[in-house]
Amino acid sequence: MICPGCGLVTAESSGPPAPGRNASAGCWEVYGTVLARSYGLPDHRPVHQIVVDAHIAQHPLSSNRREIASVALCLMTLCLFVEDGADPRDGAALHKRMVARRPDFHALAAPDLTGLPTVADVAAARDAAEHTRLVWEWGRAVWATWEDEHATIRAWNAEALGS
Repeated sequence: MICPGCGLVTAESSGPPAPGRNASAGCWEVYGTVLARSYGLPDHRPVHQIVVDAHIAQHPLSSNRREIASVALCLMTLCLFVEDGADPRDGAALHKRMVARRPDFHALAAPDLTGLPTVADVAAARDAAEHTRLVWEWGRAVWATWEDEHATIRAWNAEALGS
């Protein structure tokens, strides 16, 4: 099974496809495994928001307002983490501030997001240090691939956060 979002090849999965994401059931299953580590292992938690943001930004759909906003918010925080050195542990608070003014996001033109690191690379991490390194590599690669939309995303951050 090939994931339409990231190109990850997985065995057939009996699980459901990702709701509201351009991800295969197999990719969604691997993501669930990585999320369980993020929630269950304290030394994996500091980069949890990058895991969420990278996966969502690598599997965008723009078929409804909620999906468009989800991708926008994840790209906005990836921008802050990668370019400005914001702490990923502040991700939820940043998202709350970003939606406070009820922004009107529009769908972005998604780039080809295949050929990048994927959630499977992160799932293969042997320890917390490797997990952290791989998550950052994944987040940076996904952010860089959205280069054509960086100006829009930075403008959304400036408007939402007053920076």
